[in-house]
Amino acid sequence: MRGAPRLQSEAIMAEKLVREETPIEFFREQLERAMEHQKVSTSAFTEFYLVNLLVSCVRGEPLPPPEPGYDETPLALLYARALEASRAERTRLLRAMGDTALFVSGFFADSLSGKLVDLAYYRSMGGHAYSCLGREGREDAYGPTVFLELAGRFTQFADVLAEVSESSRFSTNRSILALYERWIQTGSRRAAALLAERGIVPVVPNGGEGRPQ
Repeated sequence: MRGAPRLQSEAIMAEKLVREETPIEFFREQLERAMEHQKVSTSAFTEFYLVNLLVSCVRGEPLPPPEPGYDETPLALLYARALEASRAERTRLLRAMGDTALFVSGFFADSLSGKLVDLAYYRSMGGHAYSCLGREGREDAYGPTVFLELAGRFTQFADVLAEVSESSRFSTNRSILALYERWIQTGSRRAAALLAERGIVPVVPNGGEGRPQ
């Protein structure tokens, strides 16, 4: 077959990318490049938070499961639940609300065009959620300072994530997750190669890297 050597070469290159670059390394590099380009600086803790947000959101981990009849859980519903929850549960819901708003309004801002809920709404709700977390002063791995900075500079950080999205050549949340699920289920080399082209290293759910055995 005439195309076999090329396909084999591409497969080897994809495997090399999949094995040698981790999602954290990729997104840290992309984030630092975007921040430098936009002349944005922040603390190491906030930068680490943003990197982890990108990694986990692209895998679909922290985003709340969609409500019946919705593509995703409405932010207003998360907020209403947070107001009625215990302190620990309120913290979890507010963080999910802020993270969802920041990721969507930054990484997938184009997906909000033409919708009833616009970009300004996401940025307002997300900033409010982070502000609540910061004011509560609950100590965790990041502390209130990070959440207060995310609240006060929400639009700025969303713009940084938007540049990461553009440079990473992502299209839609759903398409990336569909590719990832296909790789998890089948070990498809093509799915791995497509993910690698977008800078995503397929990771087995138990924490290992590389294709499922």
